[in-house]
Amino acid sequence: MHRRLWFLPLIALVAASASCDIPGAAPPTAFVFPTPNETLTAVFAPTATPLIAPTSTPTPPPLATAEATIVTPAIVPPTATAGTLSSRPNGVVVEAGRFSTAPAIDGNLSDWPSLPYKVDRIVYGAANWSGPSDASGTFAVGWDEANLYLAARVVDDLHVQTSTGTNIWRGDEIELQIDTNLASDFYTASLSADDYQIGLSPGDFASNPSTDYLWYPSTKAGRTSPATVIARVKTASGYDLEARIPWSAMGVTPSESARYGFALSFSDNDLAGKAVQQSMVSSVGTRKLLNPTTWGTLALLGTVVK
Repeated sequence: MHRRLWFLPLIALVAASASCDIPGAAPPTAFVFPTPNETLTAVFAPTATPLIAPTSTPTPPPLATAEATIVTPAIVPPTATAGTLSSRPNGVVVEAGRFSTAPAIDGNLSDWPSLPYKVDRIVYGAANWSGPSDASGTFAVGWDEANLYLAARVVDDLHVQTSTGTNIWRGDEIELQIDTNLASDFYTASLSADDYQIGLSPGDFASNPSTDYLWYPSTKAGRTSPATVIARVKTASGYDLEARIPWSAMGVTPSESARYGFALSFSDNDLAGKAVQQSMVSSVGTRKLLNPTTWGTLALLGTVVK
């Protein structure tokens, strides 16, 4: 009798194991492979981070040039030549008269017979722009064999520019976009090596001097040229600015009747002591920073400007 009783605890232990939820007591739950909603590629492909398309801010373009985007026109000219691809359909053609005597770059715009072109189309920060007295202006362009000349009268009710160098777009400044080879990439809606973005800052009329900066092509980023000259004069309604930019800085040999893609824009900041771009007005209402097909046209005339 005593020899048979030692089996009883073993039987009880087996019965308890069958009825308890201790780890490993129950069989594992079967793994269900997720059903792909489209294809295996769609399920397992890494999620691509979308590129954030820039608004029309003058933010310097990315260093790496993306593959060119071609815009197919509704009607493609059967024989596309430099003659048929000489003007953008965006706004009026800006005509640059030829100087027989180079203007003095001193901020005094009396060398210019008129400032016929307007910068008054809001292209960025419309909610921050209160109208022409906030930021707008007029301008003229001239040229000779050595240089491109610019005269601008800027209306700005509060001048703020705390930045220098690559950050001058974060304050009151003037920007030029120039496509130096218009016919060759007329339908290309992305920047290429012949597209230039140049900033001209008047400084703060105190300790912060006037300066220029070239953002694009990114391989040339920095001062446009040691020979670039800027002069500015503060006025009751804003400031006047003159600039001389060597054609050589853009790889251009100018000639009468030549045409280029072109837009002139004013960046505005009204936050005293801060480096911010609040709004931008342009000579071309369609202007987008990274899309040359949205710019206007600059034409070099043979007319002598005196």
